[in-house]
Amino acid sequence: MPENKLPKEFINSAQKCGINAILTQDTNIPRLYVESNKVISVQKIPGLKILTESFKEGANSVRKQKAAFSNGVKIKMVVKKGISIKKPIFLCFGVLGEKGKQIILPEIVLEEKAEAKIFAHCTFPQAKKVSHQMEAKIKLKKNARLAYQERHYHGENFGAEVLPNFKVSIGPEAIFENEFILNQGSVGKLKIVLEAELKESAFCKIVNKVIGNGKRDNVEIYDKILLSGKDSRSLNKLRGVAVSGGKMFFRGETEAGIKAKNARGHIDCQEIVVGNSTAQSIPVVTVKNPEARITHEASVGKVNQKELETLMTRGLSESQAIDFIIRGRFE
Repeated sequence: MPENKLPKEFINSAQKCGINAILTQDTNIPRLYVESNKVISVQKIPGLKILTESFKEGANSVRKQKAAFSNGVKIKMVVKKGISIKKPIFLCFGVLGEKGKQIILPEIVLEEKAEAKIFAHCTFPQAKKVSHQMEAKIKLKKNARLAYQERHYHGENFGAEVLPNFKVSIGPEAIFENEFILNQGSVGKLKIVLEAELKESAFCKIVNKVIGNGKRDNVEIYDKILLSGKDSRSLNKLRGVAVSGGKMFFRGETEAGIKAKNARGHIDCQEIVVGNSTAQSIPVVTVKNPEARITHEASVGKVNQKELETLMTRGLSESQAIDFIIRGRFE
């Protein structure tokens, strides 16, 4: 396979997720493709440094840091000071077989006044017993801006176990926007843990949109945002649906620290349950500075009956109407 080609299985699942075809076909777009624990393609551009290192258990440098990991890929990505990357950086991670284990250890750094947009796609199209683990560190220095969108496809067999952890440091006046979307196929087991700390006048927006489609789907999302600097701002948003026995749990925590004068944060969680499913939401707010303010709203319930009846009077079946309402939550 030529170096600049993405496997067709990756392309097919990317299209299912609504990812623009240009991201998978334009060989001039900066990119990194990893299948299982093998780097299959890297495309760099001026101002963007991408370094990769494959490791196996027993390698001294890795054993000291991640003794529990058997093998995987370490990634160091740096956007240089003052560089604005106009084209999106496309990352694609996946396991194409029915079984396998993938471990990704990315470190992403945006230096002062750097700007970038990352589109990440994770795919496990045939998964029956596939594990994907990620330990990501993201650091934005002063006045840096990063938009990071991640779309997943876990196949139809409920056989994926996906466990990403993110630690995000957002420097003074920096902006971090993160969106995770999984609304096609099965989920399997998904557990996302994200922790972000914001310095003075920094902003972050964390959005998760997930549909669990069956009783073997189990979704857990833990977001923790620390507003540690004056005038820092955050929005934490979840749109979740549990269908046909699926389970969904969300804990969103935002804390304004002692030095977070005039900091503002909001947690917005909406979950829908359909059939014999379970959804649980726990917003947690902590304020340690009297001039900071954090708010929250959370709702868990069934599909709106009036909306359902209106759509059915227009010719949709009940299942079609429910699906239409659910998909509308992801717009």
